[in-house]
Amino acid sequence: MRYLILGAALAATCGAAQAQDTAWGFFEAPGGSNGAGVQAGNGAQLILKCDKPGKRSVYAVVVTPESLVPPTATAPFQMRPIEVRFDAKGPVDERWRFYERSAVAIDQTQTKSLTRFLSGLADAQAVRLRMNPERARYVEESFEVAGAREAIAKVYELCQDDSPVSTS
Repeated sequence: MRYLILGAALAATCGAAQAQDTAWGFFEAPGGSNGAGVQAGNGAQLILKCDKPGKRSVYAVVVTPESLVPPTATAPFQMRPIEVRFDAKGPVDERWRFYERSAVAIDQTQTKSLTRFLSGLADAQAVRLRMNPERARYVEESFEVAGAREAIAKVYELCQDDSPVSTS
């Protein structure tokens, strides 16, 4: 639910906050929720954010208009495969956390899916994500991400976190 609320706020602020050469919109909230995002033509959103500033607080989330996995009482998320393709490069297989209408990349202990994702995203012009929420069903989203390196740097600065991506 918080991703849908965030999505509405991001959609409202994207137009006003965009720079001329980037599709990224930025948001800052009084409670410390900071981030940047881009929106696809179908309403899907790719967001880099933190809920509150601090070390290892940044994560990437893809919010989809289509359901991914049903919520369960026993687990808040499911680890599912996702194929990531930057520009015309070959696909990279990852595993992200899947929620009802979102997929999340994080860095925690052994999991470094966020660092790998940001490393490819930084200099990409476009990213295509092919999510596999259940056997034989795929959800695909594509985003124009020019200016991602600057967006990553700003999000990490706002979130008072250390970026895994160099600034140059």
